[in-house]
Amino acid sequence: MRHNRAGFGAREKKLFQLCWVAYFATYICRLNFSAVMPELSALELFSKSQIASVSSCFFITYGAGQFINGFLGDRIAPRQMVFGGLMISAMCNIALFFLHSYAAMIFLWGLNGFVQSMVWSPLLRIAGEYYDEKGKAKFGIDISTTVPLGTLASYGVSLLALKLMPWNGVFFVCGSIVLVVGFAWLFGTGRLLPKMEKVTPPAALQAQAGPGKLPLKPFLKLFAASGLILLLLPIAVHGTLKDGVTQWVPTYIVEIFAADSSVSLALTMLLPVVNVAGAYLAKWLNRYMRSEPATASVFFAAALGLLSVLLFWGDRSMLLTIVCLAGITTSMFAVNVMMITFIPLHFSRYGRTSSMSGFLNSVAYIGCGVSNFGTGYLLNHFSWNATIVMWMALAMAAIALSLTAVRIWKNFQKNETGLIEVR
Repeated sequence: MRHNRAGFGAREKKLFQLCWVAYFATYICRLNFSAVMPELSALELFSKSQIASVSSCFFITYGAGQFINGFLGDRIAPRQMVFGGLMISAMCNIALFFLHSYAAMIFLWGLNGFVQSMVWSPLLRIAGEYYDEKGKAKFGIDISTTVPLGTLASYGVSLLALKLMPWNGVFFVCGSIVLVVGFAWLFGTGRLLPKMEKVTPPAALQAQAGPGKLPLKPFLKLFAASGLILLLLPIAVHGTLKDGVTQWVPTYIVEIFAADSSVSLALTMLLPVVNVAGAYLAKWLNRYMRSEPATASVFFAAALGLLSVLLFWGDRSMLLTIVCLAGITTSMFAVNVMMITFIPLHFSRYGRTSSMSGFLNSVAYIGCGVSNFGTGYLLNHFSWNATIVMWMALAMAAIALSLTAVRIWKNFQKNETGLIEVR
């Protein structure tokens, strides 16, 4: 395949754009619940524990779905999986406009989490199969911008809907947008993918698997050889500090500074603008560290420092709080790029990009879901300071384990020739 200097040819660029919009859209139907959380609490429609349970339900089903759909994603056509995920997610959100009892929210938001897990891993599989090494690196960095920009869009759309409609109108508006994106994905990829050729696997792998094919290496063997077991807790912690903190930011600002819900959402929308820098900071630092776990440990340390500032001085200034929260989420976004995007792409030569991505993502979201229960409990029985201390303890454990994994991961990268024997 011919590529331009940026790493994408014309067709690769069009395919990337479709992938970008598809994943961007998932955030519109994901963080809209976070946007209505302060409203649900202020109207006393649900208790904090119930709100936390609905939020946690999404993370747990999303995490479980990542595990299941990640493995399926290496076997089922990515185009169909992504379309199915987008369409059912849209339907779940639209249904919440009409059905908003606690039981309905638990069921529909949990189902929404599961079907949204059908999107990310197949997209990374597309990157591994249709892009060369330079293209994969660019794909990984550029698609990571969907996370902060999707977050910004979700809060923006939700804020506008809250100004014009009752709180449940947020779900109808967001679901309708994703419905349109789902059909755009289906028709766009239907015209494009048949015209594209897959990247030829490395010669060593072709000898094992046959011409033009990727060998499906045993997952557990690759998992053990790469030392990823040491990164399971750090990955779970990063999910807690990225998505968990983002979920609770509007509520934190309302309760600590007695701000209006719309004001808290507007301030929270500043975070994703800053978070975009995390991807490029991670890429820059990793050029020197040359190890995703080592790079991640630096950003965990940065988050720990900012959590300390938030603990001792955060309630004194809304500006200082916003700066700290922006720094924490930006640092965790950098960790996300290293652990959830870059690490799985190292396994594309083994035909395990989707499986590894799904598994690692499942760890992140299940960890976030479990910690969300802890957050709800601490807020009900103690205080925000107790919650921040919990986050700090998790960050310290993540730093220690990430550093422990550095040597094993570097050895795995040195042997990354496709010649890991399977007997």
